Amino acid sequence: MTQSGSSRRPIVETRLRPMTERRAMFKVLQVDLSYFFRTKWLIATLVALNISDMLVAGLVYSNMMSLNYFYFFAPGVIVSGMFAAALDVGRRVNLSLNEGVAQYYLSLPLSLDGLAFAHLLSAGLGGTIYASILLGVASAIIPSLISPITLAIIPVIFIVSMGLGGIAAILNLVSKAGDRYWVYAQGVQMVLLGLSTVFYPIQMISSYFPSDVSRAIVLNPLSQVADALRSVVYSIPISPSSIGLVFATSILMFLVGVACYRYVFKKVWELGKL
Repeated sequence: MTQSGSSRRPIVETRLRPMTERRAMFKVLQVDLSYFFRTKWLIATLVALNISDMLVAGLVYSNMMSLNYFYFFAPGVIVSGMFAAALDVGRRVNLSLNEGVAQYYLSLPLSLDGLAFAHLLSAGLGGTIYASILLGVASAIIPSLISPITLAIIPVIFIVSMGLGGIAAILNLVSKAGDRYWVYAQGVQMVLLGLSTVFYPIQMISSYFPSDVSRAIVLNPLSQVADALRSVVYSIPISPSSIGLVFATSILMFLVGVACYRYVFKKVWELGKL
């Protein structure tokens, strides 16, 4: 016996919801972050290495210097970890250019500015998340870091990480396709970390460099973030002008990064490769 037409279950037509630019940006952001935070054991190993650097170097050099180098060095380790995590997103962009993933991104309903912003936003989040992990471990060792001011510095870390993503964009522009990205990235890390107060006090640096170089080292955003965290450690008021300078410098690097990524993706869109 056949069922009547009225008793048959209606066929429901399913339609895929069209992807909007916001959803496409979220997908790019999700892919960028997933590659860095996918392996929990890798993150645990990197954190353990940073903490061992903090403990070994900090405690050993404290016995060789007039200041408590452990308290001085711990914020520097947090900043260097933030820098490495932000640049790692640039490595993902470089791989996407080599492996054809960037061409897929360009097929999405995503503007060149939107794609550039997604990569820079992922650099900001990657640097902030990794730095927050190190900050949490350091706070367990240095109780004075547990402060509302420390929480207020985290948005600054995010802005600086986005600015560092702009540096990664410049590296992707000059390195183009191939394996040269990390060669340039290692060089930039050596220069920016070496010419900063991440590892050494400005008083010691000033005795070896001219005043103009020392002034540039103080203005380095990495120096500014490290010194802000040290101000919390030593209960020293943070200068609002220094925080404003960090925001201005980082936003400038961010805008340069948008322009560089936009140029890179425009070339890929026109030529199919960089």
